[in-house]
Amino acid sequence: MKVFFGLLSLLALASQLSVAIEKEYTSKKQNSFTLAVLPDTQFYCDTRLKLSKKWGNGDLRHYFFEQTRWVRDNQKRLNIAFLVHEGDIVQADAPEEWAIAKEAMSILDGHVPYCLCLGNHDMGFQKSNNKYGGDIAVNRTTHFNKYFPREKFAKTKEFGGTFDPKRHDNSWYHFEASGMKFLIVSLECKPRDEVLDWANKVVAEHPEHRVIVLTHAYMGSNGKRFLRLGYKITGNAGEAIWQKLVSKHKNIFMVLCGHASGEAVLTDKGDHGNQVHQVLSDYQSMHNGGESWLRYMVFEPTENKIKVYTYNPALKKFRNQSSSRFDLEYSMDLSK
Repeated sequence: MKVFFGLLSLLALASQLSVAIEKEYTSKKQNSFTLAVLPDTQFYCDTRLKLSKKWGNGDLRHYFFEQTRWVRDNQKRLNIAFLVHEGDIVQADAPEEWAIAKEAMSILDGHVPYCLCLGNHDMGFQKSNNKYGGDIAVNRTTHFNKYFPREKFAKTKEFGGTFDPKRHDNSWYHFEASGMKFLIVSLECKPRDEVLDWANKVVAEHPEHRVIVLTHAYMGSNGKRFLRLGYKITGNAGEAIWQKLVSKHKNIFMVLCGHASGEAVLTDKGDHGNQVHQVLSDYQSMHNGGESWLRYMVFEPTENKIKVYTYNPALKKFRNQSSSRFDLEYSMDLSK
């Protein structure tokens, strides 16, 4: 009988230990959160120039919808705190292209907060006699503000402000996750000096926030920042953005960008010795303009790592090469 009760006690102890381990594991997993990243979606919205016909299908919009539906449907599983779009949202600034983008991004409304940055394809379209039938980024006119108006996003709790009080082109957002405050500053393609001055002020005024800089054309697939960019719009390329903004602030830890087809990571130290991960992802040159490839970054505070995954919702598969699946070291020790 004593043996029987002793066995019951051991079983009860084992059960309690199992519950404690499960609680600890759950707590650790609950402490992690995810940032979703949409690279260039221009071919999914391509109606004006119809360049997507080279893949034999002129309407690729369903890939855009696959992306945002997947993010929405996996928000709870991955604890997705925010989503960013790296620019080249559309192909050639056509209203019907923006209508596709608006419908696709609206799937996230009320589920996952998000912000977007303007790429060279999102502004300044002008008809011409070139092989495409038009030029892009000849100026900064864009239909973006009609389809993604400032007043809509200003109603969200994550909205921080904009460079121009009447436009949404350059903006900043904030959110909290795992006891940390984050700030995302979204910059136009080839940001002008006055925009970088504004961004410097925003970052300086929020020293308690961990900052991500979101901009379209910053670095190439060779892992080097752009020294110059084409297009008629005037502004700063990647190296100048680094020198004039990114390197100056100890709370900036990441830059996210698209534009150049491929993948790359560049890690440098800023002026304060802080580590800054600069990450490129762009799949527009792949079959069907990217076929829905996206990125998601899982922040693991207990491991001080950001685990980066590249996933295709339409094909339901991962890219597992070293440039697509990797970890970034990032200190998130909240005890300090």
